Amino acid sequence: MRNVLAMDASGLHAFEIAIEKLHRDGVKIHYEVHGKGPTILLSHGYSSTSRMWDGQVAALKDRYQVVVWDMRGHGDSDYPTDPSRYSEALTVGDMAALLDTVGARKAIVAGL
Repeated sequence: MRNVLAMDASGLHAFEIAIEKLHRDGVKIHYEVHGKGPTILLSHGYSSTSRMWDGQVAALKDRYQVVVWDMRGHGDSDYPTDPSRYSEALTVGDMAALLDTVGARKAIVAGL
């Protein structure tokens, strides 16, 4: 867990979030866990990062465990040079592994 300072509409606040790396077959996947409750996994679109969800995290973290992550080759995750390290199947596998890692037996999955 890390203490983070962040500003929202009501001002500057300190809060704790889990900022981690998931190791998947030699690729480190960045993810963050915010809040407690039923799990929501938010996935960004191509060429974006988990930062695109900051507003939704702020709105949902008091009622849900919100997991955001950076896909392979994006944001704070590793950028493998081998094209075979990228695929739809690997992305789905990364999402399933993230949910396992955070202890979610079920989740709402959303993305753009």
